[in-house]
Amino acid sequence: MSGGEAGPPATTVLVLGGGIALGAFGAGACEAVEEQGGADWLLGSSAGALNAAIIAGNPPGQRVEALHRFWSSASADPTPWASFWLGPPPGAGAWRRAHNETAAWQTLLLGRPGLFRHRRSPGETPSLYDLEPLRRRLPEFVDFGRLGAKGAPRLTIVATDVESGDRVVFDTARGARIGPEHLLASCALMPLFPPIEIDGRLLCDGGLASNAPVDLVFAEPSQGPVRCIVTELFARAGQRPRSLAAAAGRAADLAFGNQTWRMIEAGAREHALRARLAQLAAQGPGAAQGNQAPVPPVLDLLLLDYRAGLDEAGPGKPFDFSRATVEERWQAGATAMREGGDRLQARGGGTTLAPGFTLFEMDGGAARPAK
Repeated sequence: MSGGEAGPPATTVLVLGGGIALGAFGAGACEAVEEQGGADWLLGSSAGALNAAIIAGNPPGQRVEALHRFWSSASADPTPWASFWLGPPPGAGAWRRAHNETAAWQTLLLGRPGLFRHRRSPGETPSLYDLEPLRRRLPEFVDFGRLGAKGAPRLTIVATDVESGDRVVFDTARGARIGPEHLLASCALMPLFPPIEIDGRLLCDGGLASNAPVDLVFAEPSQGPVRCIVTELFARAGQRPRSLAAAAGRAADLAFGNQTWRMIEAGAREHALRARLAQLAAQGPGAAQGNQAPVPPVLDLLLLDYRAGLDEAGPGKPFDFSRATVEERWQAGATAMREGGDRLQARGGGTTLAPGFTLFEMDGGAARPAK
């Protein structure tokens, strides 16, 4: 993406939230971002860290294909016998609801080939599954030698220190050498998956500290305009739950979606303060000598909210790896990003959160309202 006005080109930043199988939505957004020129900086947690590493760990032209291979290998048809006789499941209704719930239960009961399996031994830290299948397969999709190499996008992934609760950030721009163990640590959602020890620290899922670490973007100094795209897999706005399962799913949406929104609010306050300080400096006695506070760069933030459909598997939706659902989530992410990219280019329909800080919000998913 490039800026519409004369001046330095915009830096494109892609923040990818975690959510296990919901990460297919983020993968679709990655495809659309690649179509629009790619990202300069990728940040992610959990499934978002996997998507980000696959993009950063492949050369241009091969990134989307690697993402497709990863998500295709992770998905499956939970009821092949029904699909053989009756065809693919419909987009909505009781049949589709049963299809999605079956897929989620299969994952929980049997694990997911190529990603995780039931724990064969208790180990030092208790967990239901282990991520050894993912560890073995990651080199098929990520060239770890490219991460941090010249010309590759900057990559930042986050994990959480189990003992201190601190967020731990691995950033190739600051010398971090990211390997498979860092990605596994970012995905280690307890008690499902065991935490990973790195450099003497026991680390677990980054989503427990910041599921979509957009605050790292706000804290980064920039000399030019920034276009930041955030995939939020747990939309904070939704419908009233009408069942216990829907209530549990809604609670997860609120817990993670509000986490992201609080970071955006804090970033807007900081942006407004910096703009005010620059204004006061320009009016003060030091302005004649050219002593002015730095003006914060223009920041356009595109928030892509994944809205799960009414027939998704409630609290089990992160475990629904059915091929039909994964493909729908991918397409929803790609569509939302393409339309959001057009809005960013036209800079229309946004909400000004602070001087120079504009929010553009797009809904994606089966629950997306018709236009």
